[in-house]
Amino acid sequence: MKHVKNLTIDWTRAIHLNSPLDDELVRRLVPEILLARQGNTEPITIGIDCPGGSLASLDTLLGLLTGPTQDKVTGAIITVATSRAYSAAASLLAFGDYSVALPHSQILFHDVRFGGLEDVTPEKAREAAKSLQDANDRFAVRLAHRVISRLVWVYIDLGVTFDDAKARFPAVHKRFSDYIGPYAPAVDAYDGIDLPGFAVALWEQLSRDNDSLITNVMEKLARWIHFTRMVKAAPSYRAKGSRIPGVLDGVRHLHTQLSGDSSQFLKSEEGLKLLLSLIVADIARTKSEDGNLSSALERATREFNNINRMNDPRQIRYVTDVLLTQPFMESAFGVDLESMTDDERARFILEAGPYATLMWHFTVLLCRELLEGEHILGPHDAQLLGLIDEVAGGGPVQSRRDYRIANTPTTPGPVAPA
Repeated sequence: MKHVKNLTIDWTRAIHLNSPLDDELVRRLVPEILLARQGNTEPITIGIDCPGGSLASLDTLLGLLTGPTQDKVTGAIITVATSRAYSAAASLLAFGDYSVALPHSQILFHDVRFGGLEDVTPEKAREAAKSLQDANDRFAVRLAHRVISRLVWVYIDLGVTFDDAKARFPAVHKRFSDYIGPYAPAVDAYDGIDLPGFAVALWEQLSRDNDSLITNVMEKLARWIHFTRMVKAAPSYRAKGSRIPGVLDGVRHLHTQLSGDSSQFLKSEEGLKLLLSLIVADIARTKSEDGNLSSALERATREFNNINRMNDPRQIRYVTDVLLTQPFMESAFGVDLESMTDDERARFILEAGPYATLMWHFTVLLCRELLEGEHILGPHDAQLLGLIDEVAGGGPVQSRRDYRIANTPTTPGPVAPA
């Protein structure tokens, strides 16, 4: 049963992280990793009891474990939290092709941090803060790529609990529904992805120490939806005969005065409208009285970069592909894509696009939330949040391994003679 073996811990083919994840640890593990991968394509088990370390060392380690060989063969890893998986080690755990946490283990996520700064000046501190924020935001998108497929699995498994959770917590469900209702109405005859129901089910099942993660994510998602609708509704230019000014009227006029060539401006219209709207929205929200726009500009630029990262067409295509699995389509939309004609399938995928985008933004915002402050997670919470695939011995969600075992036909034994 290779499809099960590839998801099974193998301590005879394993390396162990039991010290800080740094360059010294990577150097020590290089011979073990290269020897384990030579001529063998089976997954390597990574036992993790690690207090953390550097992301640079994490990237080097992942490259050694999973990068292509001379024969262009990539490697797979099964990561296992045996005790502590903190900081960069928590990320290593989540980046496993299949990830397991032992019941007593503990997982800690926090924001990206510098090891230290020398001769700190106010300017250096400001630059370091901006650099850290950008590193956090980029890493959140990277982590979301690993989390999204697991969250889809959690969604399918918890789907039968949505109605009960909504009935037990009607006020929470109404608040979450009001947040996203304007963005993704029902798709014709399909109900669509029940993100409010999913969020309520997660909120209910998470420990009280971590249920605020879902509330914070849904509030940030609501702000993103409100802002997106507002920007789309605001005209770029004043319509003929209208008294409503456009966002870019003055800016285009200024650009014409400065360059006399509008072609370059036209290429930047969409981005300019978004950035200007973010700046104005920040000023309106914070009601700053000192007239200093530098803080508003920094916050707006950060959100501008984040929105562009999340809305990158490549990201949306990737997420759409993840969601277009038959089990998820049956669970979320009650449809069988295989039975549709090509035209029906293309139309459905187009209509379902907003839901794919919404699920992706939920996932990225969840990862951003995990990378702000400190979040200590037990295996139960980690599986619900899509950070691991399995809790050894059983968790709140049926693991892929257990599902495959349960759905593997048994080979009948020999029939006794009559």
